[in-house]
Amino acid sequence: MPSAELLAAAAKLTEAQAELREAEIEEDDELFIGPPPPALVAEAESANEAERFEEVTRIMGVGSDCPYDVIGANRNTTADNIKKKYWKLSLMVHPDKCPHPQAHQAFIILNKAFKELQDPDKRKALDEKIKLKEEQEEFKAELRAMREAAQWRRLQGISMEGDDELLAEVEVKAPPKRDEWMTTLPPERKPGVTMQSTKFSKSTKEGRGDTSVWTDTPLERAQKAKMHYLEAYNEAAALASNEEEKTKRSFLDADLVDKYNKEKRSKSLVQKHQEEASKRPKKKSKQQSEKEKDEWEGKHPWKPWDREKDLTAGRQSVNLDTENMVKGLTSRFSTGSFQRSFL
Repeated sequence: MPSAELLAAAAKLTEAQAELREAEIEEDDELFIGPPPPALVAEAESANEAERFEEVTRIMGVGSDCPYDVIGANRNTTADNIKKKYWKLSLMVHPDKCPHPQAHQAFIILNKAFKELQDPDKRKALDEKIKLKEEQEEFKAELRAMREAAQWRRLQGISMEGDDELLAEVEVKAPPKRDEWMTTLPPERKPGVTMQSTKFSKSTKEGRGDTSVWTDTPLERAQKAKMHYLEAYNEAAALASNEEEKTKRSFLDADLVDKYNKEKRSKSLVQKHQEEASKRPKKKSKQQSEKEKDEWEGKHPWKPWDREKDLTAGRQSVNLDTENMVKGLTSRFSTGSFQRSFL
């Protein structure tokens, strides 16, 4: 029986897969025309497991909001090259070809990205969005260079028209903000709580818990988050390995029991009971017993028992003699005419 932790993890994975299937856009497959070329198939089949895992990790890290990054192309790539890249990636990250646990999700994201790029309207809107973003980045880079030049001229004592406006935006700084741990008081320092103990505590004092968040730097906080993730991953892996060991051990025990039963217990208890029951004499029926009784009467070598005769057998007849009885009464044990005396 799997543990509760493994069941919870499996339930989460099932829910995530269901959400991905529901979120998958159902469109016609008319855009996926023709099988991939044999050269691409051979190239994809020659890829090892590490390359397949790398592609799955890359696709899952990019996200589904940037189809060009998912395919590994840019807005200047032609439709034929995009189709070739899709064919190759689909053969590499297909769940039947790649044993990665997230291969199915990566394959869904890849299909969705390719469908968006095959749609002319969606690709045009995406290209305009990317072009606008590139123009904004170019403008920011140019503005940064102009500000650096203005700062350099100010350091040299040279002033030009427009330098004040460029440097005014740089000098405006956001007001410093305090972290939450700087403004939040611990429970024993909240308003209304005395600073010292004035009576005995009726219950145990509760600790503050983990106070390292008050002094951790962003780098330390990120490092702790990584450590927590590694601990959770190791715990899940250990639980999975323990479950595998338990199942293997149960299989070994079952094999040992079957082997012992085959060698020592060739017959089951039910079979033995049936054999013993077949060897026992069967009970005689009532008709058969009456028939045997009728056959037995008159053939036995002795007489049947008779109450009137057998109860008087062996008794002797006694004759009572009156003379002998009188003689016995005059003996020393009989009563006489003389006076009785007692000790």
